[in-house]
Amino acid sequence: MNLRYLQLSNFRNHKETNLSFPTSGAIFEGINGSGKTNLLESIYLLCTGRSQRGAKRTDMISFGAEHSYIEGSFVDSDGGIKTASMGFSRDKNLVMRLDGNHVQSFSDWFGHRPIVSFGSEDLLLISGSPEHRRRFLDITGSQVDNGYLRALISYRHWLSCRNRILGENIDIIQCETYEEKMAETGAEIFIRRKEILTEISRHFSGFYEEISGKREKAELCYEPGIKCDSVSKNEWKNVFCDMLSEHRRKDIQTGYTTIGPHRDDICFLIENKPAKTFGSQGQCRSIVLALKLSSVNCVEKYRKERMIFLIDDALSELDSIRTSMVFPLVEKRGQVFIAAPRINVPVSSDFLRCVVSEGKVMVS
Repeated sequence: MNLRYLQLSNFRNHKETNLSFPTSGAIFEGINGSGKTNLLESIYLLCTGRSQRGAKRTDMISFGAEHSYIEGSFVDSDGGIKTASMGFSRDKNLVMRLDGNHVQSFSDWFGHRPIVSFGSEDLLLISGSPEHRRRFLDITGSQVDNGYLRALISYRHWLSCRNRILGENIDIIQCETYEEKMAETGAEIFIRRKEILTEISRHFSGFYEEISGKREKAELCYEPGIKCDSVSKNEWKNVFCDMLSEHRRKDIQTGYTTIGPHRDDICFLIENKPAKTFGSQGQCRSIVLALKLSSVNCVEKYRKERMIFLIDDALSELDSIRTSMVFPLVEKRGQVFIAAPRINVPVSSDFLRCVVSEGKVMVS
């Protein structure tokens, strides 16, 4: 999947921007606040329905404007043209269309245009709470298989139901019903996450070694919310269901469910030491970039199509050795869009190079 054309109206500091892109992608250069990151945000929004920066839609509307509109034309692996558009206003109205057809839910919007984003906020994958790492798993899993997204939505629903009835006067029969539903959908999530991280792990250590110039080694490991060595969904379901029953008394005391995929985590190690504690800023950035590159490989393997890869000013703080190692790796990863103050290493001439200033884009 490639982005061929992008149109922005009243999006952040872009009053009117129209751009066409080659299959390799584009480089946006400019000082901080020029609007280059906003271009990446609009692409991510068209692909996922969300901002990679966690911004509200009303915050993305240009100052003084009442509404914003973004549209993109994508070319799929068969050469077909797919159009996605999104319009939103300050009174929180939202209209999403795929190929001109109105889309009601984000679950129907998400996953059709696979994308990976790498920015400074992604350092929270190392330093932040487990929630950040689970979010990475959920975004990757949902792009690999829409069935994962359906299972995740269902699991969160039944988890909320169980949490709501936990208390002294708990209805045991009702709770067992919810636990059965949680075990069914939770088992699917556990198995898919394990498969995805196994595939990501096949590439992760190699990417990290290349980025670091083979100066050190890194690895990752999956820490599921329950322990089960089986590859059988029924086994995972039975184990999870039993553990929910065993933990019921504790959960009644705490008021929430203490086990399950909503407690999963990923551990990153550098030379067998936790990166969260011992990793330098450059090492942590390298881990996250290796993780994102590996996730591109993973999604492309399952979907059999190229992805869009966004890199937002996240390379500027790498040392010169790491930066020189990164670009040859990045250029091979689908369609790539890079935002940076200045790119000082050799880059393929196939990229569209643009200078961004005060919301205006000039092709250089």
